[in-house]
Amino acid sequence: MTRDEQTATLLLVFAKAPEPGRVKNRLAAVLGADTALAAHQALLERTLCLAAAFPGPAVLMLDRAETATENRARALGLDIDYQQGVDLGERMERAMAWGLARAKQVLLVGSDCPAMSREYLLAAADALRQAPVVLGPSEDGGFVLLGGSEAALWRQSLFRHVAMSTDHTLADTLKALSDRCRPRLLPTLWDVDYPEDLDRARRLGLLS
Repeated sequence: MTRDEQTATLLLVFAKAPEPGRVKNRLAAVLGADTALAAHQALLERTLCLAAAFPGPAVLMLDRAETATENRARALGLDIDYQQGVDLGERMERAMAWGLARAKQVLLVGSDCPAMSREYLLAAADALRQAPVVLGPSEDGGFVLLGGSEAALWRQSLFRHVAMSTDHTLADTLKALSDRCRPRLLPTLWDVDYPEDLDRARRLGLLS
């Protein structure tokens, strides 16, 4: 992929603004709200640094305004915008449409996949040269990355019947897309939802 092709890809980072009791609730249920918040902040920092190293433009898309996180993102060279929509599916659809009004290709990632790498993002951008949608599956049945290159596709309610944050989110998404396109699937990664995931990230040296 040439540099022009790389910079034609816009990276969007979806994240919740850090606040005790609002983030990583499945972690908080076992480890407490403070530990869950610390894990969320560590994962977000890792993702922001990854986005800053991406060769194309990158935008942090928060669920609400939060000064400290926005200042950190700007210091790393990221732009800031905000998620719009009543649920996660609608927010992702709107973000994809928003991004594709500004770039030829858009990659959207969350902030809780410590296994995400620059090489993975570049592979996703490259895959969009052969397919209109790319998905990065997660071990729990969801996905850690969504990519697209056709703006018209995201003006529809693709995720209307997709149950987010379940073990069949990816399957539901593939079904929703089945009569519109054939997505390209990347290698499966994993994200941090439970204490064992946090232990795994630490054991692998991905989080301190």
